[in-house]
Amino acid sequence: MTRPGSALWLLAHELRLFWRRGTLTPKSGLILAVGLVSGWLLLSFFILQRIGPAIPPPPFLNGPGDGLTLLAVGVVIAFIGSVMLASATLATVDVIYLRNDLDLLLSSPISPWRVLTVRTSAIAVGALPVYAGLLGPPLLWLALFSSPRWLFSILFLVTLAFAATAVALLIVTVLFRLIGPKKTRVAAQILSAVFGAGVFLTFQYLNYFNISGGGELRQNQQQLTTWITSLSIDPHSWWLLPARASTADPTSFLAWVAGVSVVFPLSVFIFSRRFVSDAAAAAGTGRSRRGMDARVALIKEGLTASVVRKELRLLLRDPLLLSQIGMQMLYLLPLGFILLQPGSGVTFTAQAFAPVLTLLASTLAGSLIWITVSAEDAPDLIASAPVPAGAVDRAKLFAAVMGVLALMALPLAILAWRDPVSGVWALAGVLAASFASALIGLWRRSPGSRKDFVRRRQKPSLITGLGQAFVVFGLSGAIALCVYGFPLAAVIPALIAGAILGALYKPPGDRRA
Repeated sequence: MTRPGSALWLLAHELRLFWRRGTLTPKSGLILAVGLVSGWLLLSFFILQRIGPAIPPPPFLNGPGDGLTLLAVGVVIAFIGSVMLASATLATVDVIYLRNDLDLLLSSPISPWRVLTVRTSAIAVGALPVYAGLLGPPLLWLALFSSPRWLFSILFLVTLAFAATAVALLIVTVLFRLIGPKKTRVAAQILSAVFGAGVFLTFQYLNYFNISGGGELRQNQQQLTTWITSLSIDPHSWWLLPARASTADPTSFLAWVAGVSVVFPLSVFIFSRRFVSDAAAAAGTGRSRRGMDARVALIKEGLTASVVRKELRLLLRDPLLLSQIGMQMLYLLPLGFILLQPGSGVTFTAQAFAPVLTLLASTLAGSLIWITVSAEDAPDLIASAPVPAGAVDRAKLFAAVMGVLALMALPLAILAWRDPVSGVWALAGVLAASFASALIGLWRRSPGSRKDFVRRRQKPSLITGLGQAFVVFGLSGAIALCVYGFPLAAVIPALIAGAILGALYKPPGDRRA
């Protein structure tokens, strides 16, 4: 057993907390993880048993196509690193804002430097199981069927997690210095989403050039492939150092490890020097008392208007929630790039855009109805108000749908401008999906607090989740059939979605997930 207060003891505690934050219990989560990894291990064995001997062993340094091979490896590293950076940025913000253990940290007999070093190391270590489970089995079989040098990639993966954590610590520290504690939380949330989707959006942007006929890359996939293969890439280039380090080049691997060994402690030192003041400043955000506004007492518009105004005002006062919800629309950008360009493929893209907007509207409505209904900050006060409970619920439903329409207004306008027919059907799909998801969230509410939306929202039951998925996909399928010219066939998935929606109804006295 490790000695209480030691670095290993603290690391085990941090990882235990990280594991508890999951939506599953530790026992069921462990069983699920073991089952998934075992299945992937078996599947990857059968795949690499056949193709593994044909894969050349690393390092790739002197062959004719080694530069292009290292470029492909570098793209994979960039994708994994961007996702690691996104999760590390969120975890760093969590350390500052949500742990609320500053007093306990300063009063403990353990050195704050040791605690912060372990805590930041836990951010890196906590992100490893997912990537180790995905990449570990193929790399192990590659080491068996191709070359043991592929094991360098597993070691590189560990160092990559610490490098991403180091960058995240520096980013959050710089944001604190530049924009203050209140805005840092929102900015870090937005940056984490951009980091996580950065590589994906980059490739979609390049694909946009390819489809729309613009740019310098070429006009079709074959020409783009020819252009890439014709590049003369020096495998010894400095920017390919991570790719060479992950493919068993000893010099590059040692240089990479040495760099991470310097950058990570330096980042922890810079972050820890300001941690006490930053955590104290973050703990004090939002505590200022505001004077009573005379307009609060003047409620003349009625119950519905007052509740809708109250919910929208609360959403606007919490930009972190808006950033969480708005980042879901980030993945519409690739289709938007194509939709905004003239060309023969615009009609096809607009038709594909309509069911996508329907799916997105359902997701947004589900999030907003959870915030307005399940995450109500004063449920007892609302319940004791001298107004019908159904009227309050209807007002909250309208507030959620209005929020969805406000977020979807620009995409719907662009779609209607490029293809009016698809725009009309998309508007119908957005309204139907928004009201359907909002009703499900209203009928089968899962109580929680607003801060849980940022960390982990309480999930509905399996029946509710499956039912909502069938409703949403049924509506999206109906809209897809309509925009492609089969409105009569669209009646079938629409009726199925309506029947499932009706089956999910719960009376007011029994509205739980």
